[in-house]
Amino acid sequence: MPARLQDKTSACLDRVMRALTTRIGMYAVLGALLVACVIAAVQSHVVVRGLEETSALVKDNRLSQSRLATLDILNLTLLSSRAEMDGRFSPENARTFEEVTERLVMRVDRISDTQGDASLYSIKNTAMLVLHRLLKVSRDATAAGYPDLDALAEEVDRTGHASMSYLRSFLEVNEEQSHLALEAQLDAAKRQQTAAMITPVFLTLFGGLVLILLRREILERRALIKAERHIEYLAYFDAMTNLPNRAQFTEKIEVLLKESCCVALLYIDLDDFKGINDTFGHAAGDAVLCHVGKILQRYAEKADGFAARLGGDEFAVVVPDNNIDRLMGLCDGILADVGQPFIHEHELIEPGLSIGLATTTQINAHARTTLDMLSRVTDFALYESKDNGRRRVTVYDQDMEQRFRDRRSMLEELPLAIENGDLLVYLQPKVTLSNGVIFGFEALVRWNRNGAIVSPGDFIGLAEESGLVIDIDSYVLNRATELVSDWNQENDTRFSVSVNLSAHHFTSSRVLERVEDALWQSRLPSDLLILEITETVEMRDWDQASRVILGLKDQGVKIAIDDFGAGFSSLAYLRAIMAHELKIDRTLVDELETSEKARVLLRSVLDIAHNLDLEVTVEGIETPEQADIVYKLGAEQGQGYLYGRPEPALDMLAKATKVQKAKTA
Repeated sequence: MPARLQDKTSACLDRVMRALTTRIGMYAVLGALLVACVIAAVQSHVVVRGLEETSALVKDNRLSQSRLATLDILNLTLLSSRAEMDGRFSPENARTFEEVTERLVMRVDRISDTQGDASLYSIKNTAMLVLHRLLKVSRDATAAGYPDLDALAEEVDRTGHASMSYLRSFLEVNEEQSHLALEAQLDAAKRQQTAAMITPVFLTLFGGLVLILLRREILERRALIKAERHIEYLAYFDAMTNLPNRAQFTEKIEVLLKESCCVALLYIDLDDFKGINDTFGHAAGDAVLCHVGKILQRYAEKADGFAARLGGDEFAVVVPDNNIDRLMGLCDGILADVGQPFIHEHELIEPGLSIGLATTTQINAHARTTLDMLSRVTDFALYESKDNGRRRVTVYDQDMEQRFRDRRSMLEELPLAIENGDLLVYLQPKVTLSNGVIFGFEALVRWNRNGAIVSPGDFIGLAEESGLVIDIDSYVLNRATELVSDWNQENDTRFSVSVNLSAHHFTSSRVLERVEDALWQSRLPSDLLILEITETVEMRDWDQASRVILGLKDQGVKIAIDDFGAGFSSLAYLRAIMAHELKIDRTLVDELETSEKARVLLRSVLDIAHNLDLEVTVEGIETPEQADIVYKLGAEQGQGYLYGRPEPALDMLAKATKVQKAKTA
């Protein structure tokens, strides 16, 4: 049959089946059968002829199960033999093998219900025993996942041939008995024409039952097809955004890389998506993902590409282009549209995202680029966007890859540096401005990396991202308190020490245990320990942070707000933390000598601190003129290069003790 004709036939049958599955279609068929009954009652001779044909059909129906069972047995034999030859069951053949087995179960049950005399009963029982053996072999193999295909094929072939032999014997006897019964039935029907009316009525009822069962089977099959399509959809699409998922993304971009040498990949990551979920709820977060997904899909389709959601708040856009100017225009449009305020349930949300961009021609103009290579360098560009302040696009280049290799190497070495004691504690003096006497220090960390001293600006950011900053802070806390306490006891001094704490510490109460252990092991008086909280770090859970700070105060340690004036939530910090000390950031000191506005601003901050009964330390003092202005404006304590740069702890302690003794002599 030609393919087009076959398609038309299938479509026609499908329409017929759809019509039959409707209630109107069923009623129409049943009505037609009832009309046939009325006509049969009027025309008795037609009824008798119809009875003959129907009786033959009944015989065929009664015996068809045996024939169909024989076909199923042959099908099982062929499938197992094919699997033995191939060395495995293909998914389609395994599914067919299981379906034929279950269908054969129904055939056997129906054959078991066949009635007959004693001779038929004996043959039927023998056939049933062999058939049940075959079914057990098939079901056991299906349940076990077809462990031994050779044994399966052999057993199916042996029991199958035996089953078909007994079924043929059963079929012959059954046909003979059916023929005798049919003749008797027809003789009786001819003698009593009224019996011809019963048969059509019976057929009408039977037809109605068949239609009901057919409708149910079609509806179940339709539901199964729908479920299979849904499963297939979930395998290749993201259910929330309707974008291709990672699996489809991988398939499509690999095809594109094979077909084209000009492919651009954009990796897109939402900025502070956790903050959106925490602030507005997960429903709002889901709405933002869908909103961003629509924007990305629109821009991707305009550029003849496609967008995908890779998971979480990570997206990708693939475009068959290598023109950087056009691609940058695409990225700028995405950034602008996503950055527009988004309203969800009367809440105004301002999402943002970072983009990393790389093209195949940037990586290697002469060799075909693999997906792994393109993905890796695009990741580099995305991380660069994150590190440079977010809400921006970064295009990959070779220098960037080297920087990220160094970054990855540093991140891998940091845990060992903490464990091996390669982190060094440096101290920078804090002085009383009125007389220049050193009264304490700020503990700072340096990394002795293979003999080179690495400043904190090169690795603390990595530690913040990876969570290692908690271990670094704990190390510095323990080491600084130990060094200062031992020095004070040995030299009869009373220096204090300030230690920085990351905002990560304030998400739980474990920092209380760390501080308590450090004080107990070092025997440093608690009033000589100042814990500095950086004001530029945003704390999300103020209630939890306040509980931790109150617990630290109960231990007798002091709390300082560091870098005050450099952040965005200064007043919020002052209200929530209730610190002992305020450390004013150097940005308020840089222009004191040349700007009246800078002096007015510093004076205002000092007034606020004094009104709140806070000690004030001004950071970043580098010249005597700055020190004089700061002191005259009302500051009592200072810190900066004028009084000393950070030095190794013992060197700074020795120098400070010498200076202190000289000034007090």
